[in-house]
Amino acid sequence: MAEHHDEAAMAEELAKLEDTCKKAAQTLASSRSVREAVQAVEIDVPHHLRAVVRVKVPAYQRLSRARDMRVEEIVRDQLNSFQLAHSDFAASRDFDRIKALDWYVLRANYPDLYSKSVREANLIIERKKKGQR
Repeated sequence: MAEHHDEAAMAEELAKLEDTCKKAAQTLASSRSVREAVQAVEIDVPHHLRAVVRVKVPAYQRLSRARDMRVEEIVRDQLNSFQLAHSDFAASRDFDRIKALDWYVLRANYPDLYSKSVREANLIIERKKKGQR
């Protein structure tokens, strides 16, 4: 009898976790910054569910892949905003702001993407400088 109660309680907890993951996915889809995207999928999984969560909760499995794709999309949009800036000064100012406010999360969690993005942003700013001369 106690075993049946434990299974029912576990199933209920897994259903709640599935719902939490779905809400996190919606928050992730509407995130505007790298920081928001990474924070959106930080879900606290109870220690007794950690062994089964990847198998029993499909939404949890998809979250990390969706986060990675969303972070790349946000960074692409940010790099495009540098290209659309009217001057090298404006692009440089935006780059410094985004790097300080948002890309510290990128540097900590996605070091390869961070270095590639910094390189690309610097190239964009250099092209703008050469184009204004």
